[in-house]
Amino acid sequence: MTHVSLISPCLNEAEVIEPFYARLCSLAACESGRDFEFILVDDGSTDGTGLILDRLADRDPRVRVLHLARNCGHQIALTAGMDFASGDVVVTLDADLQDPPEVVPMLLAKIDEGFDIVHAQRRSREGETWFKRCTARLFYRLLRLISKESPREECGDFRAFTRPVLLAMRGFRERHRYLRGLFAALGFRQAVLPYDRTPRAAGHTKFPLARMIALAVDGILSFSSAPLKSVLWLGCALWAVSLLFIVRACIGHFILHRTVPGWTSLVVLLTFFTGLNLFCLSVIGAYVGKIFEQGQGRPLYWCSRLRNVDFGTLGPEALQTPEVALSRLTADQREAAGHTRNEPA
Repeated sequence: MTHVSLISPCLNEAEVIEPFYARLCSLAACESGRDFEFILVDDGSTDGTGLILDRLADRDPRVRVLHLARNCGHQIALTAGMDFASGDVVVTLDADLQDPPEVVPMLLAKIDEGFDIVHAQRRSREGETWFKRCTARLFYRLLRLISKESPREECGDFRAFTRPVLLAMRGFRERHRYLRGLFAALGFRQAVLPYDRTPRAAGHTKFPLARMIALAVDGILSFSSAPLKSVLWLGCALWAVSLLFIVRACIGHFILHRTVPGWTSLVVLLTFFTGLNLFCLSVIGAYVGKIFEQGQGRPLYWCSRLRNVDFGTLGPEALQTPEVALSRLTADQREAAGHTRNEPA
């Protein structure tokens, strides 16, 4: 019997967790030939999400709950779920029901055909604004132009993949993660499954404009050195322009004896080149900042509490992951100290 791990990050999703869980149960009931576990990652929620997840874990041993000690972001929450997954096949999807659980059997069918990674590709994005759709399309096209390994267009983090892919992904531990690009660059045998995305069942988006921009920047800086190369080419082009300006000034002064009075041109050039220098320094600084944060070697996440997690099923490669070992240690210490299981995360 195939063991399937369903992973969903949850951030302040108290309104939608129960309906999401009910649809997961319906899915599992229809797939009688498969054994399921539901790994729900509480990404530092501040509403009642943690308590609801604990109640579900009390009722259903298939529900594994990871309470991250702090909000770490969507990509790292997915990484935590993958670190604790024990399935032969892993499916990642959002808990807001924009990724319909009813599509999962079709993803699994593609896996049964021999594919290692199956990306769910949005055929429609109902409930999303015109601005968000256009900016997403522009971002994918830009990344495709400047990167050798770009993610598939309109493919988010709704996908299924096999255990060999999971083991390979556990070797990628960069802090500024862009999983869509990582999976695209991973290789293996990949396929795309179109589906219609539905509006959020409740609550509000956890990806406002600022977070969308931050994710886009991580994707560009993680998978392309084009911004650094563009600084070089821009510098060469402007150096050539400055030479032409010098030649023009010399001709006007020594041959035509016609020098333009005033400091307008000087001020304009000074302002332009100062702004250009600051822009180039900011691009270089963005890369240096990410190198600094990665070089610190800090854990990507750590869990304050764990529910229904059996470390014996994870395999030795997962137990050797620093984040898993640290999460196990902190959870054991909190339990030994007598903290109640259902305390807020």
